[in-house]
Amino acid sequence: MTISFLLAPMPKWVIIDNSGGVAGGAQLKTYRSLNKTEKKTVYQDPAGTIPWSNPILFDLNGTQGPFYWAVDSDDLADTYYLEAYDAQNNLLWTVDDFYPPGSGGGGIVTSYIPIVNY
Repeated sequence: MTISFLLAPMPKWVIIDNSGGVAGGAQLKTYRSLNKTEKKTVYQDPAGTIPWSNPILFDLNGTQGPFYWAVDSDDLADTYYLEAYDAQNNLLWTVDDFYPPGSGGGGIVTSYIPIVNY
């Protein structure tokens, strides 16, 4: 089993509400597409060590990211099922079988850790 963490073509995501504006304070829930009640983690880094909360909370501009999606090379059918909600918890849209077509991490990763020297 080889798990890769792929960055989708859009490193920053924007959720749009039903009136065409940005959905400030929106949330994105991520599940396994094979079992839409089982949460599936999305990561903040290409090594897959820093998970996003689930649901992922978006800022007041309706943006968040980057998202690194876990992909198992031995089970490519284990994709994501996504549900986007506005700040009032109204369902905006769903995506089934989301598979990130980007490139990504795994392997050797250099992490940036901000250190303050007093």
